[in-house]
Amino acid sequence: MNQYDVAVIGSGPGGYVAAIRCAQLGMKTAIIEKYSTLGGTCLNVGCIPSKALLDSSHHYEEAVKHFEDHGIEIPGEIKINLEKMIARKQAVVDQTTKGIQFLMDKNKIDVFEGKGSFKDSTHIAIEPSKGQPQTIEAKNIIIATGSKP
Repeated sequence: MNQYDVAVIGSGPGGYVAAIRCAQLGMKTAIIEKYSTLGGTCLNVGCIPSKALLDSSHHYEEAVKHFEDHGIEIPGEIKINLEKMIARKQAVVDQTTKGIQFLMDKNKIDVFEGKGSFKDSTHIAIEPSKGQPQTIEAKNIIIATGSKP
């Protein structure tokens, strides 16, 4: 059984920051995330994707309403390509979540994909979506399940 100083359940902005700081302070650290990508709701489907789409929408509005004020003339109709907007949004999300994974690797944090639940005060059962269930032990456990407990 793997033993840790700290285990963090949830890899959203609270969880991954806590895990990184614990590892930087010299603690053997694990993070448990039930989804296949790190970052939680904010990075995967909330804050980051919505801001990426808002940024694209802002550029469209600038082109339609304000470019002419700056002496920029675009002949013809300005159109939105929703497929490209969504693809750009997904590229932003992918880059951000890969950045979190990079930080886990850099700080030697063990990442477990699966649903974490308490067996007792120091043992966490991890039920993966595929593969064998396992149990880890941690002296300290941080619950950072965020908006989707």
